Amino acid sequence: MDGDWSRLGKAVQAARNGMGLSQVGLGELAGVKRTAIQTIERGHTFLRVTSTLRDVEHALGWGRGSIELILAGGDPLAPGEPGELDSNGRLRSGAYGGLPLRVTHALTEGTTLDTTIVPLTPNAEMVVVVKGKPSATPEQLRLALLAWEEQGGYLARLARLADTPQRNTSES
Repeated sequence: MDGDWSRLGKAVQAARNGMGLSQVGLGELAGVKRTAIQTIERGHTFLRVTSTLRDVEHALGWGRGSIELILAGGDPLAPGEPGELDSNGRLRSGAYGGLPLRVTHALTEGTTLDTTIVPLTPNAEMVVVVKGKPSATPEQLRLALLAWEEQGGYLARLARLADTPQRNTSES
């Protein structure tokens, strides 16, 4: 995941110091070890926003989505502040091709179990990303993948329907 991880580390450290907390204290609040806080504050680059980073975001009292905003050069959100809306009330774009921030969050958390692209028309397609929750056990992920595989037949039929020429229902 792109972004200024050093900037995030400095923001976490400043917020922690502002709360009068040590790295151990913030770790306890977030439910993570001191080494995790130390790694973040050192500006370690992560491939995605992890559940540990979300726990730290929450422990600092930042609104959800603050990490992405800081990585992009912005400021953290206040708790409960909607992270999806800009000053004009429009959805803020996330990191994935202008997707809304809430969709970007969903794509960056948990385990990706499968993906597929279903053609709908010659000019449109549906993208399906199957994600496991960050807290899911390996067995829960296995069961979710089996449930998804059962749904695959429905998507295959939808793709075949898209390949069928559309009848013109208007009378000439």
